[in-house]
Amino acid sequence: MNKINPEFEKAKFLVTRNVLIFTSSGLLLLMIFNSITHDNNLIRIIIGFLISSITLIVLLKKRVYLLPASIALVMGYFLNMSSLFTDSTFSNFVDIFWMLNISLFAFFSVGKRIGLIYLYINVISLIATTLLAKYGFLSRIEAPDLSLALSINFSINVLVCTAAFGYLISQIFIQTDRANNKMLQINSELNKQYDEKSIMLKEIHHRVKNNLQVITSLLRLQSYKIDNLESTDPFNESIDRIASMALIHEKMYQGDTIENIDIDDYIYDLTTRLINNYSFNIPIDLNIETSVKTIELNHIVPFSLILNELVTNSLKHAFKNTVNGKIWIELIKSDSNHLLFKYRDNGKWLEPQDQNSFGLELIDTLTEQIGGSYQLNKDESTEYKFIFSDINIEE
Repeated sequence: MNKINPEFEKAKFLVTRNVLIFTSSGLLLLMIFNSITHDNNLIRIIIGFLISSITLIVLLKKRVYLLPASIALVMGYFLNMSSLFTDSTFSNFVDIFWMLNISLFAFFSVGKRIGLIYLYINVISLIATTLLAKYGFLSRIEAPDLSLALSINFSINVLVCTAAFGYLISQIFIQTDRANNKMLQINSELNKQYDEKSIMLKEIHHRVKNNLQVITSLLRLQSYKIDNLESTDPFNESIDRIASMALIHEKMYQGDTIENIDIDDYIYDLTTRLINNYSFNIPIDLNIETSVKTIELNHIVPFSLILNELVTNSLKHAFKNTVNGKIWIELIKSDSNHLLFKYRDNGKWLEPQDQNSFGLELIDTLTEQIGGSYQLNKDESTEYKFIFSDINIEE
């Protein structure tokens, strides 16, 4: 849907108002002169003056331009056609000029499409009257002998019409430039506000990341005071979970935008950090395939915690009797517009996973939280297949 530009709407109102003022003034001048010379155009000019004056009053009272502009266009068309159908003088040239004037006004006030239709109607009407008169289907008043009054009337018409045309052209350029400059000023202010908010939000992400790092440091200090190594596992697992969230804020702070992060880059950094933290003596090959550019910010934290649990479980349990460890991560958009997440390792688990462990319960909870489900296949290797339906993704 097209957005309405308030500056252009204001410009259209001003031009419509000024055109009606100008038209009423010009018609008043012609009415005075024709009443003196008893010209046969007097009735049409009086009707035009009354309609344009009433339309101007409606415009100023209602403060809307569309209806008055439409009335002015209809009035201009019928006055021109009335002149073309009744008179056969050289002054009909001015009627054609007025036709172009009003069509130009239609383009500016009511839009390009209606302006074209209005122009086509006028041109077709002009051709029709010419053909009807040529073949005798239309009888028009023949031109009288050229007189001083007729010459003055024609000159006034040409001057008024030329002035109106020049005014319309100048106003279209002036109002368009003014509206464009105003929009540029508004856009500049919006960009400035956006930049300020971006800096502020990036600073917030930076501080959140620092606070999370302080928490992990405190947990590490606390774990150092525990003599039983098995008792430190919950501390280390919590540290990894907090670090996965801190990494999100770090990416948001370092990224070019504040709306999202590169999901492929995030997955690689998170998994490599976990691999390095566990200090394996065997190499771990990491294979990441993604066709998704980013995940909605509200869902990236649950997704990162799920990935953290999966990688941590593999590193803790799957590769102790493996010469070369491998982890496959695949993230794609399915045909049904869902997010398909596959995780697999080639490890040989020494003991089955405890289905009641906190890590697996956390995976279940987070998967349900973001509208997903998963299947676990352990026939040849450990493989998880997640399907998320509520996540907004960008390819």
